[in-house]
Amino acid sequence: MWQESGRQDVWDAELYAAHSTHHRAQDEAFLATVRLRPDDRVLDLGCGSGEFTNRLAALVPDGLVLGVDASASQLALAASRRPANLQLTLGRLQDLDALTREMEFDAAISRATLHWIPEAEHPALLCAVRRHLRPGGFLRAELGGRGQMETALALLDEVSVELGGPASPWFFPDPDAYAQLLAEAGFSGAGFVRLLPQRRAMPTFQALQGFLRSQAFLGYLPALSEEARVAFRERAESLAARELRRPDGSYDLEFVRLDLLAFRPL
Repeated sequence: MWQESGRQDVWDAELYAAHSTHHRAQDEAFLATVRLRPDDRVLDLGCGSGEFTNRLAALVPDGLVLGVDASASQLALAASRRPANLQLTLGRLQDLDALTREMEFDAAISRATLHWIPEAEHPALLCAVRRHLRPGGFLRAELGGRGQMETALALLDEVSVELGGPASPWFFPDPDAYAQLLAEAGFSGAGFVRLLPQRRAMPTFQALQGFLRSQAFLGYLPALSEEARVAFRERAESLAARELRRPDGSYDLEFVRLDLLAFRPL
């Protein structure tokens, strides 16, 4: 997961792991599109607390997975249960060259992470990923895309701006624009870049609250003072409880994922 350079680690790995079932519910569909050989070397960009990364490691029993994440909290939890063929490295994805040095991979995979990277830093990051893929290797990624959680994020933006904080602190790209970034970074057009709308289950307000506290709020909190953080949480949760409840009683959220597959040419 992303952590802004120079900021303290705002991630609580145990809290995140307890409220990441909406991600885990998508694991099987994602893995069905990934073709790995038993001895492949895989780079996991933003491995978080390691649940999905462990799944990758099981698919390459004779290979290696390197998980990179900027959150010490997340990596500590991932390290507590990692298999023997999983290595973990603490650092920002923007510093990928320094973190991976001369390592080469058959695949680079990223789930729910790249939208935390500022838009201006994606070109250099994609170039670095391509450099560390072997010829014919692939990047398979899923991140927030255009339209991601529009109603919920409009509510959070409003509260944040009122308190002097940011609006839209993520990068949720359009598929055509991101396909162009991939091409400019040297990836081939043989894969796909598409938007996938999803309704993700938040059956109760407690489930929504856990998601907000463990994930969504973290885009706003680093730019707010401690006093403003308290006010942000209180106001945002109060509005969410009232405004995001669906007629069926749930607080399900409308996700839109940018789903992509790109190759380093042979």
